[in-house]
Amino acid sequence: MKYWIDTEFIERPYSIDLISLGLVAEDGREFYAESSEVDWSKASLWTQQQVRPQLEGAGMPREEIGYAVRRFTDGDEHPVFWGYFPAYDWVAFSWLFGGMTELPFRYPQLCLDIKQWAIALGDPELPHQSGARHHALADARWTKEAWTFLCRLDPKGGERCATGAKHPSGA
Repeated sequence: MKYWIDTEFIERPYSIDLISLGLVAEDGREFYAESSEVDWSKASLWTQQQVRPQLEGAGMPREEIGYAVRRFTDGDEHPVFWGYFPAYDWVAFSWLFGGMTELPFRYPQLCLDIKQWAIALGDPELPHQSGARHHALADARWTKEAWTFLCRLDPKGGERCATGAKHPSGA
């Protein structure tokens, strides 16, 4: 099953502090969580003004978010994650489980990138996002919309999978 992912986070040298996580599943289910462990003293003015006012306030510890994500994807034998410029999103997501090598069983060690796919297709203009921006769930919904747009241009590209590990032997 495909999942479209977005996070909001505070980026500082040597750290990415998760604020919120949004996931949209291929079957229409949605997941949203906010961290109760955010160190707002490290947030930029932009993050304070653009992201914080959109939060719903029902935060939970990152460890609990990790367990909730496991429940959300429970039983999925082949999850495929897609994001838009997802490098930092994937790090923040992976840290919910301890790290890249501690991702739940069958999770790939990478998140496929909508923007890289678009560039490979000549960098077409993606659909404009309507409504809220810089809200993890709203942005995950838009990521799915952008993926759908690119699938119309390249149907086979949308069936890419991210399976296995960097070192399949475990070494």
